[in-house]
Amino acid sequence: MNFTGIFHEAKSKYAYAFDEETVHIRLRTVKNDINEASLVWGDPFNWKNHKWISDPGSGKSMEKTFSDSWYDYWFIVVKPEFKRMRYSFVLTSGAKRVMYGAHGPMDLNVHPGATEAISEFFNFPYINAEDVFKAPDWVKDTVWYQIFPERFANGDQSIDLEGTLEGGSETKVTNDMLFGGDLRGVIDKLEYIADLGINGIYFTPIFEAPTTHKYDTVDYYKIDPAFGTNETFKELVEKAHSLGIKVVLDAVFNHCGFKHPYFQDVVEKGEDSEYAQCFHIHEFPVVNFPLSDKGFPLKHGRLNYETFAFTPNMPKWRTGNPVAEKYLLDVAKYWVEHYDIDGWRLDVSNEVSHEFWRKLRKNVRAVKEDFFILGENWDNSDPWLRGDQFDSVMNYEFTYPVWHLLSRESLYSDYGVQSFKDAISRLLVSYPKNVTMSLFNLLDSHDTSRIRTILHEEDALVKLAFVLQMTFSGTPSVYYGSEIGLFGENDGNRQCMVWDEEKQNLDLKAHVKQLIKLRHEHQAFKSVDLKWLDLGSNGEVLGYEKCSENGSVYCLFNFSDETAEITVPENLQGMKMDLYGQKKISLESTMNIEPWGFAILK
Repeated sequence: MNFTGIFHEAKSKYAYAFDEETVHIRLRTVKNDINEASLVWGDPFNWKNHKWISDPGSGKSMEKTFSDSWYDYWFIVVKPEFKRMRYSFVLTSGAKRVMYGAHGPMDLNVHPGATEAISEFFNFPYINAEDVFKAPDWVKDTVWYQIFPERFANGDQSIDLEGTLEGGSETKVTNDMLFGGDLRGVIDKLEYIADLGINGIYFTPIFEAPTTHKYDTVDYYKIDPAFGTNETFKELVEKAHSLGIKVVLDAVFNHCGFKHPYFQDVVEKGEDSEYAQCFHIHEFPVVNFPLSDKGFPLKHGRLNYETFAFTPNMPKWRTGNPVAEKYLLDVAKYWVEHYDIDGWRLDVSNEVSHEFWRKLRKNVRAVKEDFFILGENWDNSDPWLRGDQFDSVMNYEFTYPVWHLLSRESLYSDYGVQSFKDAISRLLVSYPKNVTMSLFNLLDSHDTSRIRTILHEEDALVKLAFVLQMTFSGTPSVYYGSEIGLFGENDGNRQCMVWDEEKQNLDLKAHVKQLIKLRHEHQAFKSVDLKWLDLGSNGEVLGYEKCSENGSVYCLFNFSDETAEITVPENLQGMKMDLYGQKKISLESTMNIEPWGFAILK
């Protein structure tokens, strides 16, 4: 038995309260090393009388839910009567039986009484209701549409800035180009968004700022005049809500714009500024380099103040400072109280202190109990998702495996179905199940190249990416225009939305719309419970079952240039419903899937 690969940690994603009555327990062991894992557990204050909920001799069997190329992952659900428990694991490998507890393994063949030594057990002290992770209920049923406002739709040409170009007149766009997208344009297109099946919009920043992207905020209380007015935004929220669409805004609380009044006061007054401690200033004067209308000439060297990345026009807030903290928390609450927004997406969220985010959560939840908090974290984010800070993060750990699986790039030429299954299996055991239900799953965003560009403008690959996304647990996001085939690399992805249907990829749009419809209709699409299917020896086919109380959905894929014959699992044989094709089919022991094709069956 390989002890070096066994892992468990109490009060973590390996042992967490799923709700106020239920504890989920996970265990990791080396792949194929353990034949059976079981849990021995009981109330810590009844153990002397051996009043165990399960038999301490045999325990309760755990389910091996996932395996990757290195490890097996075991799972069990426990409902302790008094909301507390001590527990250990009994592991069997051939004739060897071991109890694995808080202080390591004990050989049960040598020490058969180890399962009664409660001091060796892990401890889950108590399920406190306020510690249970609780995202708003509506989030798990949401399909998002991300909008970069300046490029979406020009609905009010009277507020266009000088130099504004006609929408869609350029395909190779840069951040400096102006196309006049505004909030009136979004209002005019809300029916289009609702018709897609979207019920949540995430806007990149809309507050006053000098750039098109608005991540250099000057006034957090004012809609940028090029986008409209605060009253226009209020109208947008009210109309969106009337269509059943939630509205989430981008909160840039890591940094502000160089022209923000607080920072300008520091530039002018130096150490004497009342806001000097609101920023990370290394020395005064703050500005010791020439400024120009076209930006900052500094390319190398060190600034006198900290910024986002190395961007001089984005000075970093010192959120631990009481003045800065109050200002930003007041901003966060203002847009909830006065405009009824439904959530904040927190820019550069992993660079801001956990303490600030805890205060922000309490601040906005006091106004709106089901308010949604989404962090822009690009990596595993367990420390932010423990019920006291975020409800979700932008789940790039789902995005990357999809890109790599479908990519034609040589770097990922050996990234196949098994690599994808390994990555997704690890993702699904990286978070508690109640967290996974609200993760924000995206294929592209304003910070990445478009999915169509990443996948070499091959529609079959793009369609597969959307199927993988829409059948995965969590909450999917469509970046505006990706549903009609917009392309673009890096910041060049911020093209104008194409509204002329003759120039849209209508086949792709119909595909995305159909998947969203199916997702709303079938609970299994959203389910966190996924089981990999054995489809035979073909290494380029993938299958998984999504399980729910209302029945299972089966997703089958062929990631190759040749028609694939797959072995149909026994429980899938017989008459089934082809959900995507909306027809009944009869499955025998084998079936064919066309090149780069898929099937969604119920």
